[in-house]
Amino acid sequence: MATDVKGVIFDLDGTLYRMHWIMRPFITLRVFPNILRLPRFIKERNRFAGIDMNSRDKLMDQICDALSKTEKCSSKVMRQWIDETFYPAFIDSMLLFKNSRPDINQTLEQLKKNQLKLAVLSDYDKVKERLLKLAIEPSFFDVITSSESFGALKPSGRPFMEIAGQWDIDPCHILVVGDRTDTDGAGAKAAGMNFRQITDNKKDPTTTWLAVRDYLLSIG
Repeated sequence: MATDVKGVIFDLDGTLYRMHWIMRPFITLRVFPNILRLPRFIKERNRFAGIDMNSRDKLMDQICDALSKTEKCSSKVMRQWIDETFYPAFIDSMLLFKNSRPDINQTLEQLKKNQLKLAVLSDYDKVKERLLKLAIEPSFFDVITSSESFGALKPSGRPFMEIAGQWDIDPCHILVVGDRTDTDGAGAKAAGMNFRQITDNKKDPTTTWLAVRDYLLSIG
């Protein structure tokens, strides 16, 4: 039984809910008629992976400036589209994935009873709004935030370190749970934290939600 973990940082997308290919078509329909803007936005955003821009405003300004050139409109229009079109569509897409992790709220509640600090660190913003759409109780988390809000997208280690600082817990006693080794795993490593991958690959039963859940419940 693990006893040295004092806090758990969860990724959100693909971790606290099971992602499905239907997400992209759903969001694409919601951003119509600017359907090509979505992949262009994601491409430009991905260019800043691991780069610490110090603040969300600086990060988004850079992304919007680059996107405005391909979209042939102002950076201000791009920022408005992200905040008022993309994010509402993203938030609403969460309804498709409610209850895709069995007993998620019961699991989080038990982890809190086991005296573990809990955080959710998504790469994308609007985290609390997405948790609510997923019917995941936000009050179970001590910290709800995004690497975007820090201006330092994963795998930058700073958002992870900021959470450790808020908790006053040595990073070596924090476990990161996420679905991607190149973002969640690399970010955990950069911050000196342990990492546990979760996947929906039935060929590896050690990384399923049920296996990770059972491991987490053994902590405490």
